[in-house]
Amino acid sequence: MAATIRDVAKKSGLSLGTVSKYINGHPVKETNRLLIEQAIQELQYKPNNIAKGLRNSQTFSVAVLLPMLTSNFCTSMISSIESYLLPKGYTVIVCECHNDAAMELQKARFLLDRMVDGIILIPYDSTGKQIELIQNNHTPLIVVDQIIKDHPSDTIILDNQRASYEPVKKLISLGHTKIAIITGGIDHYTSQQRLNGYEKALRECHLPIYKHYIQCGNYSTEGGYEAMMKLAKLPDPPTAVFISNYDMEIGAYIAINNLNLKIPEDISLIGFDNLPLVNIVNPPLSFSEQPTDEMGLTAAKLLYRRMLGDQSDYPKTLIHAPLFHYTDSICSPLDKERVRL
Repeated sequence: MAATIRDVAKKSGLSLGTVSKYINGHPVKETNRLLIEQAIQELQYKPNNIAKGLRNSQTFSVAVLLPMLTSNFCTSMISSIESYLLPKGYTVIVCECHNDAAMELQKARFLLDRMVDGIILIPYDSTGKQIELIQNNHTPLIVVDQIIKDHPSDTIILDNQRASYEPVKKLISLGHTKIAIITGGIDHYTSQQRLNGYEKALRECHLPIYKHYIQCGNYSTEGGYEAMMKLAKLPDPPTAVFISNYDMEIGAYIAINNLNLKIPEDISLIGFDNLPLVNIVNPPLSFSEQPTDEMGLTAAKLLYRRMLGDQSDYPKTLIHAPLFHYTDSICSPLDKERVRL
């Protein structure tokens, strides 16, 4: 026979009210929490979320609405979100809008019809229509990766400007003056911020900003390929490139291989995110890293608080600092000249 909440109370030596409070997501004393969790583990107790949901008008399901499942950034978020919410009895539904604003709005309506208890949104549409729809339904919402103008919400973002500023400053410190960037669509928040960081670094060092060294790769492998091909075929090609997204990084590497360019002898390269490519290639790639797991976990924790009714610091914006890793994929342009000699 399955264990009940009364069995947990008896096993832990605590009152039924204290155990019920904990199971329903409310804070209890740390000593009581440890006793309850130990009793739950020993008894293999599983809350009856169906009955609980009927009492509290909850479905114990949350959703992650994202632009595309092929994006490494989007998919890497899901596991850290699930790692926090699954043990608390929530099912995580993943919805993809295929980089389509109309479909994103349609999927948001679908999730609201399913009466999910909360939504973590990695937005595609920057107008905020999907945010307005969700907020008007009074469904807890966490926006990840973007700040949508005129639509305040709980937001988890990377310090995107610093994520490109520091790598470009590093390249300048090595002696590079012809530095290019492959960026996403300019109407996208992260693209704007990463481009701002690139331009800020050049301005601070009194270097010119050339439009032909700024190439849009639309956050896709194909776009990264085309952008790198354009840069390589310029009359005065850059000596170094910062690629501001992992998917574009893959495409850029394909282009470099097809052009038979050597890294760093022909071109110094800094990419984005600590994903498989950085260690597969030779030399290993320098990169700017966003702490994706930490950002997903932060989003899940904040959503859980909101679902429990804690609105004490709404709307909250949490900014995560990037990390930087520099390898032999970059060198001084003077070293390149010595290699040619």
